[in-house]
Amino acid sequence: MPSRPTASPQLSEMTSVDILNGVREDAGANYADIVPQAVKPGDTLPDGTTATVDDSLRSLRGIGEILRTYQPLQNQFLTNIVNRIAFVIIKSRLYENPWNRFKKGFMEYGETIEELFVEMANVHQFDPDWEEGTPFKQEKPSVLARFHAMNYQKFYKTTVNDNMLRTAFLSWEGITDLISKIISQLYTAANYDEFLVMKYLIARLALDGEIGSVSIPAITAANARSVTTTMVAAARNLQFMNNSYNSAGVTTYTDPSKLWTIITTDASSVFDVEVLALSFNMSKAELIGRQIAVDSFATWDTARLEKIFKDDPYTIYRPFTGAEVAKLKSIAALMVDESWFMIYDNFIKMTEVYNPEKLYYNYWLHCWKTFSASPFANAILFTTESTSITGVAVNSPVTTTTPGAQVGLTATVSGTGFVNNNVSWSVSGNISKGTSISTDGILTVGKDETASSLSVTATSVVDASKKATTSITVA
Repeated sequence: MPSRPTASPQLSEMTSVDILNGVREDAGANYADIVPQAVKPGDTLPDGTTATVDDSLRSLRGIGEILRTYQPLQNQFLTNIVNRIAFVIIKSRLYENPWNRFKKGFMEYGETIEELFVEMANVHQFDPDWEEGTPFKQEKPSVLARFHAMNYQKFYKTTVNDNMLRTAFLSWEGITDLISKIISQLYTAANYDEFLVMKYLIARLALDGEIGSVSIPAITAANARSVTTTMVAAARNLQFMNNSYNSAGVTTYTDPSKLWTIITTDASSVFDVEVLALSFNMSKAELIGRQIAVDSFATWDTARLEKIFKDDPYTIYRPFTGAEVAKLKSIAALMVDESWFMIYDNFIKMTEVYNPEKLYYNYWLHCWKTFSASPFANAILFTTESTSITGVAVNSPVTTTTPGAQVGLTATVSGTGFVNNNVSWSVSGNISKGTSISTDGILTVGKDETASSLSVTATSVVDASKKATTSITVA
């Protein structure tokens, strides 16, 4: 099971003396025999006097001289503060991504997550004349599976030179400043990249028709109440069993407590909190607590994305075209079940090496992750782009099959705007009760099927008038 790291202490809560003495305590007897305990103002000195700030600074500088003189102790010191302090803070701060609440946690073991969805059981009419033995026939549940594999392996690098180490012992805040320099470069980059990739995931799935949409007008102060009412209606509809709002087309619902709205800053600035609170019939705190901001789905740090995905074996990076950016700009909000995000940390590790020729340390932070989305969880785009379905096409790998066989069919939905690719499947012309088709288009032909031809139909879940049918011969 994934786990979240516990909150680490902030650097502001620690002093250089606290860090030095913590290192001394953890580093072992040899280190403690050579490196004295650091003194802080107010401590009692061996002569019985009370230590001043100057006494503390002399203590820090004395420890600095010892560490700079003995290379093995210096190596031990830096390794300790990085691995035991900086790395702990980095691991915790990786969850300071503004969308970190959607992360599932840290996968201690394995690289692949199997997500299962069990469809509802079939309903049957009671019949007192059922033939003997019918109650003992198997009716296996329909189980859908989706695998989410680790698809992101990056590392970040920074250097600490001897001059940085020397200056760390010249002031009261020197050690914490040194750790901060190591941390700020690494964790800021890791958090920023994580946010960009999550945002890229949403945008690509939206453009590829994997997220259903609801059309709204351009939001103004005059129509904010009306738009809010539309959003409220959609949120309430998600509480009821439906197959229209997830890419797998399964029948499911979203618990209101698990529903979040990622709203652009432009849209949220127009909405009046009082109007929203009234429309949602809940307090301001409850309303704002379920909202998360995004600058825009059309604003991109293209240069950074290109660096992130350069030579990436897992992701084929597709820069956004002008037309795609225009479509993304029309998105005002994404209403989403929190289980839709399948984002995990798989591996986080800090390593270092010392270059004795050039007198510096290099540090690497490795971050391996899984970025994916559940096809079984609900999500709705609110967009000013008008969406309409113009047609459906059914694709079958075969035109002829046999009793007892399975055929995987796919459907393509065409249209304008953010086209929802979800379809509902049905099969007709069958004689055998064992002939059926699953929600993901897997046609199972009953072993006792005697019909010579089956008709398979895919119907758009958005517009039931748009459908397509193909015939499959049963040999």
